[in-house]
Amino acid sequence: MRLNHRFNIILTTLWAALAASAGCHAPPIDRDMSAQRRVLSLLMPSSIEVIGPFTRVKSFDDDAMPDGIELLLRAVNALDNPGLMIVGDVRIELYEHVPASGDRKGRMLEEWRIALQTAEDQRMYWNQLTQMYEFRLGLDVSGMAEDDKYVLLVTYTSPFGSHLIDEFILEYGGSRGFAVGSSR
Repeated sequence: MRLNHRFNIILTTLWAALAASAGCHAPPIDRDMSAQRRVLSLLMPSSIEVIGPFTRVKSFDDDAMPDGIELLLRAVNALDNPGLMIVGDVRIELYEHVPASGDRKGRMLEEWRIALQTAEDQRMYWNQLTQMYEFRLGLDVSGMAEDDKYVLLVTYTSPFGSHLIDEFILEYGGSRGFAVGSSR
């Protein structure tokens, strides 16, 4: 009888150990890279957009003399959710505008490269209220012709090497101190 009791205790202990280990068993990790990329692509930006009404030639201090271009940039993911923070690099190019042409970009006038790699970079350019990036691009506007158009080309490069592009037509009002623009 004592042997039968020990057998039951051992059997119960083994059964409990097996049940416990089955409950703690993690599912296997999916090593399929295409499935991982597909899931990640839902959250990564699928487009970028220069926000027209707020991208303009502007004074960055208290005087009326413009100091450069303020550019607002929004990223949107595959689910059409705006207000997305991005990591990577942003290159902004300013060109002369060529009217009545398939390629509206003329001579390059200026180029800016902005890294969005660190938390400090994010704090510097991200506006929590608007959920967009705000870039103040220093530029000597004295060489900009009054009542002329310019092309801003913005290229975002992700850490994975993919590129997203938006082109924006900036109209500068010169002495009247205004700018309007339109995307593509």
